[in-house]
Amino acid sequence: MMANARYTVLRGQFRIHRADDPRRGPQPDGDTIRFEPASLQLLASLPRFSARPPDIRSNGINVRYEGIDTLETHFDGAHQADTFAFGARDKNLALLGYTHVKFFGDEPNIVSSVDVDPLPGYVLANGIESNGRLLGLVYVGVAPAEDGQPFFVDDARLNDSVNAILVRSGLAYVEPYDTMPIALIERLRAIIAQARGNGGGMFGSESVGVGNSATIASLDDVQTLVMWPKLFRRLVTYFREGHDGLSEFDGWIREDPVRRDDTLRLPNGEKANMHDTYEISGDRLSLRFNPEALIIAPDPPV
Repeated sequence: MMANARYTVLRGQFRIHRADDPRRGPQPDGDTIRFEPASLQLLASLPRFSARPPDIRSNGINVRYEGIDTLETHFDGAHQADTFAFGARDKNLALLGYTHVKFFGDEPNIVSSVDVDPLPGYVLANGIESNGRLLGLVYVGVAPAEDGQPFFVDDARLNDSVNAILVRSGLAYVEPYDTMPIALIERLRAIIAQARGNGGGMFGSESVGVGNSATIASLDDVQTLVMWPKLFRRLVTYFREGHDGLSEFDGWIREDPVRRDDTLRLPNGEKANMHDTYEISGDRLSLRFNPEALIIAPDPPV
């Protein structure tokens, strides 16, 4: 299927280091980067999928890479399997053109030094997501149109995005939301199918998936695993609240239909929730569907 979807061109620069106060600088990861648009005013014109305005700080905004989810390097003090979580981050920064990036030994998510920063690039923006971040496709090089102009994304343009390259490299899950055009979702699904088939990157080491399960009795257990980051984030919060094992996890998910039990569509189109996507047997957890087969609804306005 040929993808063809309208986005907005935002020119600007990416920044990963704060030279005047490095320890208070950005914390880039595999699917988020700080972006300083040439025109902040253009952010106000973008769709707000959960009614939240853009979270602009110090002339910039965090970009959430649309359609993908990489393993967490830092979420509420927890992380996922280091090799692929930090591997996705380092690949992301290399694709953006960063060289000799070093991090603080005691703050491994904060950049202590880098050869050149900021670096130019552009985002093909879809809108503002539920946390106030810019949602879009990320690129280096010269933008294909003037700043603020609409741009129609086809398969070739999607393929060249950092988003798609991370999936192709086996370092990102595809996580579709219904705010993304279905043609682009289908293209990302084709890319991840090939990556899974090749067994490259993290897909040859997936701990929790369709047909394979892992024992998760504590926060320490979950931090060693390769698994869908959205489900990992739910588990971190669950264990942080003092739960042991998975006996209460399903009920805990269902208690909060907004922040835990996301509304979504199953592969057959049926409306469902997060609790329909996994299987629990004792303390063993597996998935009923690959994340890319789902389509998730954005959080409703609060």
